[in-house]
Amino acid sequence: MKYANFAQALSENAELVSKYIVESTQQMQKVKPQIIEECTMSYIRGGGKKLRPTVLILSSLAMGGTRKAALPAAAAVELFHTWTLVHDDIIDNDELRRGVETVHITAEKFALNQLNLPAPAAEKYGRDTAILTGDIQHGWSVALLSRNLPKEGVRPEIALHLISLLQVEVLRTLLEGEMLDVDFGLHYEIDDLEDEQILDMLWKKTGIFYEYCGLAGALIGRNELVFDDQVNGLKDFCSLCGTAFQVRDDILGLVGNQKSLGKPIGSDIREGKKTLLVKEALRNANEAQSHAIRQVLGKQDATLAEIEKTTKLIVDLGGVEKAHAVAMSYINKAIPKLDALPDSQYKDLLYEWANYMVDRDY
Repeated sequence: MKYANFAQALSENAELVSKYIVESTQQMQKVKPQIIEECTMSYIRGGGKKLRPTVLILSSLAMGGTRKAALPAAAAVELFHTWTLVHDDIIDNDELRRGVETVHITAEKFALNQLNLPAPAAEKYGRDTAILTGDIQHGWSVALLSRNLPKEGVRPEIALHLISLLQVEVLRTLLEGEMLDVDFGLHYEIDDLEDEQILDMLWKKTGIFYEYCGLAGALIGRNELVFDDQVNGLKDFCSLCGTAFQVRDDILGLVGNQKSLGKPIGSDIREGKKTLLVKEALRNANEAQSHAIRQVLGKQDATLAEIEKTTKLIVDLGGVEKAHAVAMSYINKAIPKLDALPDSQYKDLLYEWANYMVDRDY
C-alpha cells in the first residue's frame, strides 16, 4: 500500500489525540445545555484525518521529543482547527462535514424538533449555537496548552510562546485568509485576481497553521526556545506543505468523491470560490466556454447537471492539471528544508506526508 507507513502513523496518532481530547473533558465542568455539549464533540466523534496533530507529533519526535509531551499541543491544534471548521461551515452554508451533519444543521434540527421553533427562528438558533460551539472549542484549545503542556515537562516559556503565537499571529492570519476567501467569492471578479493573490489567501487559510504545527512540534521536541536551522527548517517545510494541501483540497472539492471526503462536492462552484482551477480554465477558454463557466460560478441554486458540466469544462481546460503542478512545486520547495534534521524514521514519515499531500484522494 502506498504511504503505508504514514497511514499507520496517522491512524495511531489520530486515535491517541481523539482519546486525549475526550479524556480532557473530565478536567472541565460539563458544558451545558446538552445541545452545546453534543455540538462541541460532534466533529471530534465524527472522525477526521487529524493531519495537523500528527504533523506536530512527528515534528516533535524528529527533534528528539516524546509523543507524551507533544500530545497536549496535538490535541490543542485539533480543537483549534475544529472551531475554525464549525465557523467556516456557517460561512459556506455547508450541510456535511466529516460525513456527519454540520453543527449549525444539527442545532437547527434540534430547534425544529425539540423546541418547536418556526423555521426562521430555528435557522437562527442553529447558527447562534454553532458560533458559541466554536467559541468553546477555541477556549478549550488554549486551556490544553496552558494547563497540560507544563505537566508533561515542557518549559513554561515554550507553552507561553505557543499560546501567544497561536492567539495573535496565527489567529489573525487565519481570519485574514478566511476574509479574503469571502471577499474573493462575493466582491471580486476572478479576472481581477492574480495567481499569487489566490496562493497568498490559501497560505493564510491553511499554510500558516501547518507552519505553526511544525514549529510547535519542533520547540516541544527540543524543549528549548531556540530558533536554529532545524527548527526553522521544520517550520518552513510544514508551511509549504500546508499550502500544497490546500491547493489539493481545492482540486478534491471539484473532482473528489463526496463519500470519501465527507462533504459536498460542487459547493465551491455554487459559492463562487475563486480557485486556481477556475482561473486556469478561464485563461484557456474560448468565449463560449468562458460564458458557460461564469454563468454557473456563484449560482447558489445550480443544478447537479450544471455543476457536472462546469466541472468537466474546468478539467478539460487544464484547471486540475495546473493546480496539481502548483501543489507539486510547493512540495519540491519543501523537501530540502528537512536537510538540516538528523536522519530518523520520523523524518522519513514527514517526507512521506509531503508526497501524500498532493496525492491524496480525501
